[in-house]
Amino acid sequence: MHKQIEKLEQDFRAFQNNPVNFVEFFSGIWLPMITLPKDEVKLFYQQIYDWATLHKTRDPKIFGLATYSLGFLSFHSEQYEEGLNFFAEAEKLFAEQNDADGIALCKSSYGGTYRALGNIDLALNYLNDAFHQLSKTHAYPVFENVCSYGLSSIYLEIKSYEKAIESFKSCIHISEKYNNQNFEMLSYASMGEAFHHLKQDDVALDYFNKALEIGTSTGNKNFYSRVLTDIAGFYFDRNELEKAMRYNEEALTIREELKIFGGAITNLLLLARICKQQNDADAAITALNKAMIIAEQIKVKPKIFGIHLLLSEIYESKKEVQLSFEHYKLYHRISEEVNKEDGEKKLQRSEMIFEAEQTKKENVIIKAQKLQIEKTNIALQRTIDELTLSKINRKAKTITTTIAIALFIAEDSLLHFVIAPHTHENFFISLAANFAVVFCIKPIEKLVEHYLLHRFIKVEKEYSVINS
Repeated sequence: MHKQIEKLEQDFRAFQNNPVNFVEFFSGIWLPMITLPKDEVKLFYQQIYDWATLHKTRDPKIFGLATYSLGFLSFHSEQYEEGLNFFAEAEKLFAEQNDADGIALCKSSYGGTYRALGNIDLALNYLNDAFHQLSKTHAYPVFENVCSYGLSSIYLEIKSYEKAIESFKSCIHISEKYNNQNFEMLSYASMGEAFHHLKQDDVALDYFNKALEIGTSTGNKNFYSRVLTDIAGFYFDRNELEKAMRYNEEALTIREELKIFGGAITNLLLLARICKQQNDADAAITALNKAMIIAEQIKVKPKIFGIHLLLSEIYESKKEVQLSFEHYKLYHRISEEVNKEDGEKKLQRSEMIFEAEQTKKENVIIKAQKLQIEKTNIALQRTIDELTLSKINRKAKTITTTIAIALFIAEDSLLHFVIAPHTHENFFISLAANFAVVFCIKPIEKLVEHYLLHRFIKVEKEYSVINS
């Protein structure tokens, strides 16, 4: 088992004994998962979810976070439909608790998912909403940073370079605030890319160097390899091939070590282009054949047809026409397959997004209906309580009146047969006795009312026990 997984399981055992700092615990398990073996992480996350399910009545927020965690794992395993379902379920749980930060957490992942599925408009909407909430409360600092970086990256993708630069500056500020060097490093590298597109290479180089400086100290090789790849591409564009080769080979070594296969193919393709520029066709072919083996193993057709196209060009430069033609035919056939599959995937993704949005709308309607029912029930209960109290009050007044009449009769008999024979001035005594009876009526009424109410509550409890 991976050592970091063992450490996470130790943290989970400690958390089970004292599930107080649940936000800190869950924030600590999310990002490490990105670089760990998915099968081992899935087992670990399932343990947390099973435990949270057993305690969901006692700790509903922890159950919501555990549900969200399974969605987060699905997203990073590229199982987007499954991820959206988990996020929708988690959002529903957070909504029941009026947890705005939990809802924002789900929105941040909706944004990331829709960005991966190619729906930039929805991605921007959800990331903006999530960032607005999380930047107010700072409840989940990691995802405040994630939202900021996600928004900045979208601006870079849509070639809004000036806006992207300003947004990355904000992301760097947040990263420094929370001491998150990974996002700080990535933001500096992305700013370098933006300035490169704006033809400001001197400024771009400064930002790339800042990213490198942070990368050498963070120890996160996964993110660092991406920075190295970006810099290699920068130098390749400038035709500084030796520097491009050096940074690209360093990135490739890291990605092969970490088994980041898609990233390794990217570096092998760049290596082939560099070798082609250096007129070393054999080295380029070796790199591409290695890339082909990996691409076919992980079944990534877009990478495969790109490799065939580059091989076709290189064999053409070597005057090996037959091989060039064979690779070009494979490029053409596989690219057509990919275009067809992409069309089907776009349709599936559109349907998936539509269903996910419908589910969220239905959840909003259900929540509103539930709130209305609760308000109606409260109003009805108040009416019932008022009627019950009114009925008890009337009954108490009737009983009190009966008691008062009995007291007046008793008082009159007492004065006439006991006190009257011993005094001739019994008028004031009679008056005082009558006043005493009158003043006793209100306390007696309160006591009777209290007794009747207590008796009513006791009967209601006994009735509910019998029915249950």
